[in-house]
Amino acid sequence: MPRRFGLPSVYAAAALATAVTTAAPVVASVVVPTAPAPAPGQPPRPYLVTAVDRAEARSLLADGRLRVRRYYTSALPGFATWLTDDEAAVLRADSRVRAVEPDREVHALGLPPRRAPSSTSPNGGGVTVYVLDTGVDVTRGTFGDRAWRAFDATGGQGRACGGHGTRTAALAAGGRHGAAPGARVASVKVLGCDRSGPLSDVVAGLDWVRGHARRPAVAVLAVDAARSPAVNAAARRLRRSGVLVVTSPLAAGTVARHLESHPAPAPSTLASWLKSTTARDAIRQNPSRTPNLLLHGGGR
Repeated sequence: MPRRFGLPSVYAAAALATAVTTAAPVVASVVVPTAPAPAPGQPPRPYLVTAVDRAEARSLLADGRLRVRRYYTSALPGFATWLTDDEAAVLRADSRVRAVEPDREVHALGLPPRRAPSSTSPNGGGVTVYVLDTGVDVTRGTFGDRAWRAFDATGGQGRACGGHGTRTAALAAGGRHGAAPGARVASVKVLGCDRSGPLSDVVAGLDWVRGHARRPAVAVLAVDAARSPAVNAAARRLRRSGVLVVTSPLAAGTVARHLESHPAPAPSTLASWLKSTTARDAIRQNPSRTPNLLLHGGGR
């Protein structure tokens, strides 16, 4: 059964409370533009709004007119909201806003076949791989005691379903076929059992990792979110904090092994290394055909 957009009222209330309690004083001269009255038959739809910076995101919410669903506190200066087409047009023209996009469904990408790692030393020991997916079955012997449920953006208890997240984690850090069999595995559930979910949940997962990552770390997000301004902006901020975001589990394992020996490289150095001949085998195994394996916007 397809997933429906939207959050339970308790999540909407929590998001609004977060926005209010984290808001800083707003300059009195800042005025939130008023959208035209909705045209008949123009119901509000879910959107993601990326602001220029966090102060501007707070100012957009200052008068309480926008219907906040999620307020992001770490990786993205923005929020998830409900907008009519006219309201979306007004926000797109606002100088405080970088992007306004529909909160569309995204889906898990295909994964490469299992294979034995090219070597076992280094094995990613001491590094955490954050798997943003359908959840990881942490009870399987594949990961020993190295895996745990870290966060569930879908509002559940983080239980794995659909199999994609567990397979992604196994390719990155499983005991037999993982590229980094010594790495820790943190399950960050952002997709449902049908291997799909809204962009707002994906951004929530990136936002959580940005605020809670145990470094050295790498994040793998094997979903078709390449063209989302909000996801790209969140991935850039996460990368600048030292956590590279990649779309291939094999590349994530390759990065984890590198981080074991080089735990604090500059983000640009790590990204350049990933594109080098050392990591070409992982790049060839990337079925998503993402050119650089970074979750886009990653080159800056």
